[in-house]
Amino acid sequence: MKKIILALTFLTNVLLAKDMFIFNEKVDLLDVTDKKAVGTIYEGSKVELIKEEGEYSLVKVKGEVVESNPKSLAYTKDGIYLLLTLNTKNASTEMEFLVKSKDLTDQEILAWDEIELTYYDTCTSCHAAHKPKEHLMEEWDAYLSAMQGFAKITDTEKDRILRFLQSHASNGPVKLD
Repeated sequence: MKKIILALTFLTNVLLAKDMFIFNEKVDLLDVTDKKAVGTIYEGSKVELIKEEGEYSLVKVKGEVVESNPKSLAYTKDGIYLLLTLNTKNASTEMEFLVKSKDLTDQEILAWDEIELTYYDTCTSCHAAHKPKEHLMEEWDAYLSAMQGFAKITDTEKDRILRFLQSHASNGPVKLD
């Protein structure tokens, strides 16, 4: 009987787990026990919603520990597309945190909507903007850096646009068409 109950509990948790996406540019990651900020998760990062706890949501983040910065978790070990950065502790390939529920969306396209608009508005003022999937994640930094002065974008705007381009690149994690 215990095995059946445990199996049902496990299956319920698996079935209720839902993919969500970070909605704001930078969101505090909170410790599960004391709700103190332990790091930052970045715009568009995919998380697995485990459960909602009032104004907070318990989420699981999966990725690769960055070889050159063990406090960061990224899409790949080279750290080109960061998911999160911890303040003091080293990252692991799978971690759980609390985030404010208002900072999550279940629609991936909404997580990128604001910066996508900025990208197309900025780039189309001079030329037709390239579709992000036309290049690899590794290529976008050079292309965008070459245009930064002409486009008159700040370093902060460049970082957000670059994150959008890398996420939607041909080898990036986002597969929206």
